[in-house]
Amino acid sequence: MTKTNLAPMLQPKKFQWQKFLLVCFLGIATGIFLGSWYSYTMLTANVDYSIYSEEKLREDESYKDIISSVLKISNPTEAQCENFVELFKERNIKPSNLLPSQNFILAEYNATLANSFKAIGSGLVETIATQSIYSEKLFDGNAYTFSSISAGLLTVADCSYMEKGSESVSSHKGNNVTSTSAEWTGAVTNYSKQDYKDIAGNTPDVLNPYIVTSKTILVNRSEDISFENYNEKQVYKFSFQLDPVKSVLNYVKQVRLTSGLSGYPTFDDVTYTVLMDENWNFVRTEVVENYRIPYGGLQPKCKGTLNTNYEFNIPVNLPINKG
Repeated sequence: MTKTNLAPMLQPKKFQWQKFLLVCFLGIATGIFLGSWYSYTMLTANVDYSIYSEEKLREDESYKDIISSVLKISNPTEAQCENFVELFKERNIKPSNLLPSQNFILAEYNATLANSFKAIGSGLVETIATQSIYSEKLFDGNAYTFSSISAGLLTVADCSYMEKGSESVSSHKGNNVTSTSAEWTGAVTNYSKQDYKDIAGNTPDVLNPYIVTSKTILVNRSEDISFENYNEKQVYKFSFQLDPVKSVLNYVKQVRLTSGLSGYPTFDDVTYTVLMDENWNFVRTEVVENYRIPYGGLQPKCKGTLNTNYEFNIPVNLPINKG
C-alpha cells in the first residue's frame, strides 16, 4: 500500500503580508469614504430657515427697548435715544453692567448715528482649498457700499451701493480682481431694497450680517465681559456662541451669493468676539464659524474666520460714486 506523505499539506502556508495589507487598506478606505458620505449627506440636516422670523427674534429687543429698560423710562424720545451714551454715563452705567446682547444692539444702533464709518474685514475659509476673504463696509454720510472679495480656486467679487434713505440697491461685478481690491466696472444689476435683501440677506447699510439678540446668543451673561487693553486702547471684550440656525437667517444668503454656491450653507457653530469702547463704538469683531456647503452632491466642511476693524466719523472715499 502506497503511503502518502501528508506533512507538506499540513504545514501552514506562508503568510502573505502584502495581500493582507492591501485588503486592510481597501477596507479602511472604503470605510472612510462611506463614513464621510454618510456624515456629509445623511447626518447633516436640511435646515428650513423659513420657519424662523427675524421680526420675532428681534421682538422686544430694539435699542429703544433696551434704553427704556436701563434708564427706567417708559417711552424714551428719539433725542434721549440718540444721547443714550451721555445718559448712561450720568448714571454710571457701563457696558459691564449690561448683557452682551444689549451691548451689541446698542453698538449697532450707535453706528447708525455716525456721520461716516469704515469696517474693513479680512480672513480665510478653509475647505477643499483655502479661500481668502476681504470685505469693506463704508459710509461717507450720503451713501453706503459693501465690497466682498473671495479669492482662491474660485474668485468672486461684488460691490453693492445704496444711497442713504433710498429704496434701491445696485450690485456691481468686479474686474481685475486681487485678494483685496477690484475695479467695479463689471455688470451692474439694479434691485429694489426688498428684492436685494431677499437675494443677499442684508442691504449695504447693515453693519452686521448676523442676528444678535438674547434669543440667538446661547449663553448671555454680563460676567463674561472684561475690560482690557487693545492697541493702546481700553476696550470692553466679550465673546458668545450664536445659535447656528436662528442667527444666520440673513447671513446664509450672503454666503451663498458671495461664494457662488448653488445652495445655502448649513452652520454647525458660530463664535463671535466683540471689542468695543466705553462709548459703545465697535473697535473690532472676530468671528469663527464652522459650516458645510453644498458641493457636488456632498457637503464638505468649511472653517471661516473674519476679523473686522472699525472706525467712525472719519473721512471716507467710496469705491463707487454716483454723485
